[in-house]
Amino acid sequence: MNDENVIANRVAAKQSPICSSEIASGKNRPRNDKPHSLVLLGLLILVGGATLFIAYARPTPPPPAPSAPSSSATPMHTYLIDTAGWYEITPNERAVASPFDLSIENLKALPPQIGQWQSDPIKLGGEVNEWFENPDLALSSIYRDARGNQVWFSTFGSRGRKSYFLFEHTPITSYPAAGWTVLESGVTAIPVGEKNIFTQRALLTIGSERRIVFYFYLWSSFDRDPEKGVITARLHVPVATNDQAAFDAGVDFIRALFPQVVTWRRF
Repeated sequence: MNDENVIANRVAAKQSPICSSEIASGKNRPRNDKPHSLVLLGLLILVGGATLFIAYARPTPPPPAPSAPSSSATPMHTYLIDTAGWYEITPNERAVASPFDLSIENLKALPPQIGQWQSDPIKLGGEVNEWFENPDLALSSIYRDARGNQVWFSTFGSRGRKSYFLFEHTPITSYPAAGWTVLESGVTAIPVGEKNIFTQRALLTIGSERRIVFYFYLWSSFDRDPEKGVITARLHVPVATNDQAAFDAGVDFIRALFPQVVTWRRF
């Protein structure tokens, strides 16, 4: 089953019915809290607006210069990686360097080789256009290494308003829609040298099958302007022997994709 080819159904939250005895006793009786609610809403909007202003109004420091690998003349490209971020910057934001040009403008096909991983491109279904509102970038490949590990790597990218859908449709919404159960979900640290990068990670199961999924977001522009584009990357790793081996295979792939974490501070 192509697990990305599932549209996450939006299910309206159902309110628990209020029993007649509670109504009669006065429990759950509506109160006139409208003025208080409006004041609270106003404060939340004010605080949220101030936070966004502080984050985006300051000049963004220039991108860092990665160190060139001594064993290769391949130029390195710098990106911001984060675990969330449509008009949000989390403490997990890091600057990373990669030998691959992963920009929306120039990424026409996924690299044929990433570290020791060899690729076999696969075609995505038309549902992708519905999930992500016809993304500017949609690529996917199966990668295999010499040890028999296999991963499925996909990238989706958009500019402007429709980049919001990259954050709305994620593996932890699409997998359950296909019948999978999320056993674990959260942010995980991946050591790269003496530093860490952070990604979202989920452990999922259906029947006797288990899978680990890493996913994260990339910006070529360090001001993280949605109009300039954002990419979401998803790495799906089947559990062939045990969870730790699958996790280690995913970490190896991500380290090959981003061999450097570059020193850079936004503030």
